[in-house]
This record gives sequence, C-alpha cells and structure tokens, in this order.
Amino acid sequence: MRVIDAIGLGILQGLTEFLPVSSSGHLAVGQKILGYQPKEQILFDVVVHLGTLAVILWVYRSSLLQYLRGSKEFFVGEKKEGSFVQRFWQESTLREIVWIGVATVPTGFIGIAFRKQLEHAFASLNAIGILFAITGLILWFTRSNDDGGTTISELKWWQPLVLGLAQGFAILPGISRSGTTIAVALLLGMRRDEAARMSFLLAIPAIGGATLLEGRKLHGIPEEWLALILGGLAATVSGYLALLYLIRLVKQGQLSWFSIYLWMLSAAVLTKVWVLG
Repeated sequence: MRVIDAIGLGILQGLTEFLPVSSSGHLAVGQKILGYQPKEQILFDVVVHLGTLAVILWVYRSSLLQYLRGSKEFFVGEKKEGSFVQRFWQESTLREIVWIGVATVPTGFIGIAFRKQLEHAFASLNAIGILFAITGLILWFTRSNDDGGTTISELKWWQPLVLGLAQGFAILPGISRSGTTIAVALLLGMRRDEAARMSFLLAIPAIGGATLLEGRKLHGIPEEWLALILGGLAATVSGYLALLYLIRLVKQGQLSWFSIYLWMLSAAVLTKVWVLG
C-alpha cells in the first residue's frame, strides 16, 4: 500500500469509526476506489482499528479507572453488610460492567456465527449502498427524541441485550455501529451523554475482539511498515477529533444531521452499481 493511500484511508477510518456513517462501509468503498481488495488489507485494517480503539480508551479513561477502583474496593476493601449479590448490585460501577458484558454476548455471537455471510456482504457495493440508506433512516428517527433520564447502571436486564443485538447488526458494512447503538439507547430512554458513553464502552470489547480475530490471519510484517504506521496515526488523530465532535452532537440532539449525507452517499453508490456498472 502506498503511503498517501494509507494516510487517506486512515483518516477515513478515524472519522467514520466515530461519526455515525459506518467506518466499515466507507473503508470498503475507499479500498475499492483505490483498487485494493479488503481481504488483502487485513493488517492495515487491524492497525487502524487499534488506532481508533486507543482513542476510546483515552477519551473514556475516567470510566475505565472507576471500574478498576470500584472492583478493587469491592473485592479487596472493607466488607459491608448483606450478601455478596446484594453488596455487588449496590455498586453502580459494577452494575455497569455487568451490563456491558451482557450486551457484548449477542454482539460476539452474531460476529462469530455469521462471519462468512458478513464477509460476502463486505464484497458487495450493492449491499453497502442499501445499508447506508438504512443507517440514515435509523438516525432520522432520533430527531424527535427527548433527553431521557436513564443511566447505564439503571438499565433493565433486557435493555443491554437489545443494545448488543443492535451492535451485532452494525457489523454489516454500511450500518453505523455508533449511530445504531446510540439511536437505540436513546429510544430506550437513556440520557444523551450516557447513550454515547454506553455506545463507546461497548465498542471496546467489540473492536478489540474483532481485531484479535482478524489478527490471527496475519503472517509476518510486510515491507510497507511505514505506510501502516502513518495510517494508524492518521486514524488515531482523526478519530479523536471525530469522537469529541460526535459527543457534542449527541448531547445537542443533532444525530439526525447525518441522515442526508448517508442518503446521498447511498444514491451515489447505487448509481455506480446499477447505472455505471
């Protein structure tokens, strides 16, 4: 891969991983335009995903540190009255960890059970174009949502499962992971800032697990290591800026702004497939 292509695709990955427009769909389209086959760019995909994962870990480091402190205090600190389950469930940080784990289960199942079907979807521009339009519709429904009052720790047992299914559905290229999970969280009555936080905390095991699975296919380090490093750095920097921008938009209730862009992109991709060939 040429250095300039790696930087361009890295920026594309960083922006679209967090903006609700589907990074996998954009990356697949971008690679096809530049003449690269997705299956031949596994290492590049792993590197740019590690870059965007690093962004989430940094931006939400306070939540992750709270989880570590809460777990340490519960298991090592002074024991309070009540049974183990009662004491455990009284800790909001521990409940959050449980709900993130619960939501990760259906996502992981979908990713593993339907992996081959999803790989075929990544190869089809026709499918990607249609899924871009569906993402636009999902985002459009958020325009009338009021700011809810539910936090992550206050979720009911079935709500994390719904969010996990939504994230699993977003494995399809053209369906935005962040857009879908935030939209569903808002529909479930979550507070806007908490919906964004839940979405990106869920992304940590999802992106990390997918990266590990893809990394198993790697054999050695290619000669274009400079392109890989610069592509990863480009994804990290652009992803950081995109994530901060998206969090602000979610708090302002402006997620539906991206619907028009996605419908225009869908029309462009489908025109290329159906008309231009």
